Amino acid sequence: MKPWPIMPGGSAVLEVFRVFGWRLLSSLVLWSLVIALVALRYTNGVFLLIAVVGVAAQREFYLSQRAAGRTVFLKTGLLAGILLYAATFIAVGSPYGRFPIAFTGEAGLILLVILGALTRRVFEGKIEGATEAMALTLFGFFYVPYLLNYAIKILFCVPGGAGIPLLAFAVAITKLTDIGAYIAGTLLGRHKLSPVISPKKTWEGLVGGVLVAMAASVGLVKLFPEALGTLAGSHAWTLGLVLSGVSVIGDLGESVVKRDAHVKDSGRFIPGIGGALDLVDSLLFSLPVFYGYLVLTGRV
Repeated sequence: MKPWPIMPGGSAVLEVFRVFGWRLLSSLVLWSLVIALVALRYTNGVFLLIAVVGVAAQREFYLSQRAAGRTVFLKTGLLAGILLYAATFIAVGSPYGRFPIAFTGEAGLILLVILGALTRRVFEGKIEGATEAMALTLFGFFYVPYLLNYAIKILFCVPGGAGIPLLAFAVAITKLTDIGAYIAGTLLGRHKLSPVISPKKTWEGLVGGVLVAMAASVGLVKLFPEALGTLAGSHAWTLGLVLSGVSVIGDLGESVVKRDAHVKDSGRFIPGIGGALDLVDSLLFSLPVFYGYLVLTGRV
């Protein structure tokens, strides 16, 4: 994600609005696609969108590590990510019915990924950097496709066909947190949130993002009572607060990864937003938490 900037002055304002303009245009195009898929209830289309963005984000992570001079097994890691999405779809999203082996199959695939990385290094014939290569390959797998895979679980595991609106709700709250933080940070930002990790993020931006998320959460539940009625009352307020909080942590987490690899953006997947990893960084934390909330409250 782009940072929540400290309030600029002079000509810097024009640059902020130029960047914001690209972000707005890209967001409108992306959200139009998402809204169309949601409105049409094209579940398989949503799944494909998740899988494509997820693989692109995982690839960007691996490339950033290579750019930093580190060794990763890019093809092995990407294959594992693709197989994870495919296995989850077959297990919980198959048109022929769900299979109880869903999570057992996921655990088996994770075991194969670990064994595959170890085997790959054994036959590589190099000792230097062996542990680093295996660790980064596995981390890339768990950081992106494994965490983003919770979007697919929300999509297919919620009964009554409520997966699409609930997933759209979680994504909307997460992204509105970032938008609210960006605007509040631009207009009011004075105090840095994390100078070492992300110098341009501010506490004012954080508060603005959380307030926007909570208002949006309550507003969306009231606007769409049929689709989101199960989140009414205290659930809406709680989710607005919790999802915005963990999305900020996810955003900062990606900032740590980029700063460690000495890259500004993870890629150029979407103009104004950055790479695919920049697009999903906060979702990697908010979606698993949202899925856990659904499980704990008996909605899955």
